[in-house]
Amino acid sequence: MLNILIKEKDSFFRDGLQRFLVDFFTHNFRHSLHFDVELSREYVSAADIIFLALCQGENLTCYPELLARKKGIVIGLVEDEQRFTACPSCYQDMIFISRRTSLDRMTEALFIAWYRTQLPSFRWKNKSCEECQHKILSLQQIRVMVNFYRGLSVGQIANKLNTSDKTIFTHKYLLMQKFDLRSDFELMALIHRMVEKNACPNRLRDYLTNS
Repeated sequence: MLNILIKEKDSFFRDGLQRFLVDFFTHNFRHSLHFDVELSREYVSAADIIFLALCQGENLTCYPELLARKKGIVIGLVEDEQRFTACPSCYQDMIFISRRTSLDRMTEALFIAWYRTQLPSFRWKNKSCEECQHKILSLQQIRVMVNFYRGLSVGQIANKLNTSDKTIFTHKYLLMQKFDLRSDFELMALIHRMVEKNACPNRLRDYLTNS
């Protein structure tokens, strides 16, 4: 029995992926599957394969649940795999696959990853947070992100923080550079995901609650 964790909000995409995985592992390896959808330390610890739906820039943030990982494969489902690289410790061996990839490409990636983990010489090494290179936000950047999350415009944020529009534009530019973002849509998607995760060291949800 293989434990597969799929963190994906799109139920249609998730159901299609589950059907593909059942077919793949039943026909090729005669494995039965058990699926979980909750990204918790308990399920991460037991998972043989983890699928994470990532927005642009999210691979540069902290994912504390992955500290519980003990084995297996982690696959990042992304919009454009060419724009994703592994930086923080918990992403170092992650495989990035486009959500729009063909079934042949998904099959090939799974075959390679699965065979690699089954080799006698394979040893999975737990990653440490000590040298993690995830991006850290300044207090002012957190304030700007929180106010964008609340739906405020650049001018409204400038008035609220008692600064100039130019300063807010500068913070916005630096945020987009830091996380390799190319549009306001990508920025807002990342802000919403970071609030949802509420991960250390930048707990945006905590700041929203207390400010």
